Amino acid sequence: MGRRQEIEEFDLHPRGARVDDALARLDRIISYARGGGPSVFAVVTGYGSSGGTAMIKNAVIDACRRYRRQHHIRGYLDGEFAGDMFSAEFLAFPEASRIPVFYKRSPNPGIVFICV
Repeated sequence: MGRRQEIEEFDLHPRGARVDDALARLDRIISYARGGGPSVFAVVTGYGSSGGTAMIKNAVIDACRRYRRQHHIRGYLDGEFAGDMFSAEFLAFPEASRIPVFYKRSPNPGIVFICV
C-alpha cells in the first residue's frame, strides 16, 4: 500500500468558533501561505451538520471568491467537488493534480482547498 500523500490542513471550526474568528484565521493563513507557506492547503470548515446552515463554510467560500478577485489566491475548491474530476469546479482549480487521492476518493464537504 502506498504512502498517503499529505496536504497541510488548518481547522477553522474548533468547538464554539464564530464566523468572525474563522475569517480572521483564514486571513492569517493566506498571509502565511503567500509569505512562503504551503502553496496548496486545506481549511476545515465543517459543513453545518448540527445546525444545517454551514455558516463558516459559506463565509469561507465567499471570502475565497473575494481573495481570488483581489489576486490574493489563485483558486479554491469546495471539498465536495474533490472527487468529481469532470466538474467545472474541479477543472477550474489551478492545482487539482495536487489534491491527494484520499480526498478524491472520499470527497468532504467540510473542507475547502486553496492555492496561492
